[in-house]
Amino acid sequence: MPAQESPPERDLYEVLEVSPNASQEVIEAAYRSLSARYGADPDPRIRERRRELDAAWAVLGDPRRRAEYDAGRRGAPAATVVADAPPPGTVVVCPRDPGVETALRCSRCGTPICPRCLVQTPVGARCRDCARIARNPIYTLTAGGMVRAAAASLIGGVVMGLAWGLILLPFTFGFFAIFVGAGLGYAFTRVLEVATGRKRGPAVVAFAIAGIVIAWGVMALLVPQVWLYGVLPAGIGAYLAYMNLR
Repeated sequence: MPAQESPPERDLYEVLEVSPNASQEVIEAAYRSLSARYGADPDPRIRERRRELDAAWAVLGDPRRRAEYDAGRRGAPAATVVADAPPPGTVVVCPRDPGVETALRCSRCGTPICPRCLVQTPVGARCRDCARIARNPIYTLTAGGMVRAAAASLIGGVVMGLAWGLILLPFTFGFFAIFVGAGLGYAFTRVLEVATGRKRGPAVVAFAIAGIVIAWGVMALLVPQVWLYGVLPAGIGAYLAYMNLR
């Protein structure tokens, strides 16, 4: 039985999202920017992305190894070869805005771009196609993560509401309301981090705030006469959860 061919590796310039004609300074800036974006999150997809970045930088960050890679890359399939672009500094008509002349080039593919259509990214100005950067996995919730977040929001809201109405009610008034709000924000930040695997983003923030609203509602049901006083702690908790999970 013939052995199956292994899939081709990604082009190193594509991994760092730069043009093959990019200078060493641009390549270094791209590597540092992408490394900072993906951080040291334990998510396997993020670790794999960091591994790709480090491997690409190990080659393209060394001028000698980059020259060897470029020499071998000239025989790569056409799909990985960047189309010829006008020489830098040449004034041409922008392909997206035909009425505008420009000398700007996309920092990745070399396509002419003008101030109307360029997209500014951490690694330079790019055309709209090259600026479509994959969403960081830390901001992506799976269906299972959504279910866990919803359950954590509901259960946490009920539990915190009972504790608020039965134990922490005296601290709902005046200056002490700040501490109740801080406690709510901290509690729901930790609960949602555990439920989602330390995810961030609008969806996680929404679940945390929903849990705080549920906690406020449970407290108001237990002690209806103080529902209005609970708005301030709930607002403080929602703000802190937003700042921690955004």
